[in-house]
Amino acid sequence: MSEFLPEELAVEILARLSMKDLARFKCVCKTWRDLINHRGFTERYRDISPAKFLSFYDKGFYLLDLEGKNKVITKLDFPLEHQSMIDESVCVLHCNGTLCVTLKNHTLMVWNPFSKLFKIIPNPGICRDSNIIGFGYDPVSDDYKVVTFIDRIDSSMAHVFEFRTSSWRGSVRIPCPDWHYRERRGTFFDQCLYWIAYRSNVDRFILCFDLSTDEYRKFPLPVYNQGVTCSWLGVTSQKICITEYEPCEKEIWISVMEKTGSWNKIISLSMSNLITVQDRICDDQVEFVAFTKKNDLVVTLTRCYDDIDTEYEKGTKKKVFLYKTGAETFEQVRLCNSLAGFRFLSEYVETLVISNCIFI
Repeated sequence: MSEFLPEELAVEILARLSMKDLARFKCVCKTWRDLINHRGFTERYRDISPAKFLSFYDKGFYLLDLEGKNKVITKLDFPLEHQSMIDESVCVLHCNGTLCVTLKNHTLMVWNPFSKLFKIIPNPGICRDSNIIGFGYDPVSDDYKVVTFIDRIDSSMAHVFEFRTSSWRGSVRIPCPDWHYRERRGTFFDQCLYWIAYRSNVDRFILCFDLSTDEYRKFPLPVYNQGVTCSWLGVTSQKICITEYEPCEKEIWISVMEKTGSWNKIISLSMSNLITVQDRICDDQVEFVAFTKKNDLVVTLTRCYDDIDTEYEKGTKKKVFLYKTGAETFEQVRLCNSLAGFRFLSEYVETLVISNCIFI
C-alpha cells in the first residue's frame, strides 16, 4: 500500500468498515479497488463480519444485527415493484451474500441486497409449497446452483438450475422415495446441500446432495433424535450441526457432525430457566435457534397464553433471547414494536462478492 501502511494492516482496517464505506473507498484509487475486490480480502471480511439475521415481516425483509451493543434493524429495499409477488409461505436461502426467495406461482428470485441486482428464475415444475429447495456454490464448475426435488407418481427427480447456462436440467432419479422433510429450505455447507428427511418417526436421516457430482447420500441422525420432532440444521465452527428441541422436557440439544458421520453433542440447554412465574400460564414453542459468529445462540420463543384477557393480540407473543455460551447466561433481545410479528428466516453475512454468472 505504502511505506507507512503495510498491506496486511490495511486489510485489517478496511475489513472492519461497513459495506457502504467500502463501496466509497473502492473509488479512492486503483490500489484500494484491487485490494477490496481481491478474493482474500472478501474472505477476511466475511470471517470477521458479524452474522446478521434475515427476518420477514408484513411482506418486507429486515436485517437484524443482534451481536452489536445497539440491536440495529435495517429494512431492505425489495427490488420488485409489487411486494405482493412474495409467496405467503416465503422461503429464503442464502449463499455468499446473495438471497434466493420464493415468489408466487412457485417462481424464484435471486437477489443481492448490496448491489440491488436481481434475477427471476422460471418455475421448473413445482406445483406445491412442500417441494424442497437448496441454493449453493459449486467450486468445481465455479457456478451457483439452485436444486429442487420434483415428485412424480413412481419417483422423485432432482432438478438443478445452473446460472452459467441459465437453465434447468434433470439430474438424480430416486425411485419410490416416499420421503418427507422437516424443513423446505436446504442448508448449504462445503459444496453440499442438506435436509432432514423422514419416512416415519423411527426412520429419520439427513439427505445430502453434492452440487459438484450430482450424487446424494443419507447420513444417520443422532441416536437420541429418533423421537424428536423439532429439529433444525445449521453450520457452526465449519461443521454441520443439528439443533433439537424436546417440547415435553423443554430441552435444547445441539450436536455437530464429524467427518466420520458420527455426532458429538456440544450443548444441552434447559429452557426452564426462561420461564418465570407470570409465564406459567403460557405454552412456549421454540421457533428458531441459530449460532452467531461468536458462537452464542439466538433463541426465538413463541408464547401462547391461555388467558384470553391477555394484552397480547390473539394470546401470542414472540420473545428473542441471546444465550452467551461462555457465561452460560440468557439475555433478552428487545426489538421495536413494529416487528412484533416477525419471522426469522436465515442467517445472513454481507459480502462484496457479486458473481457475474448469477446476474448475466
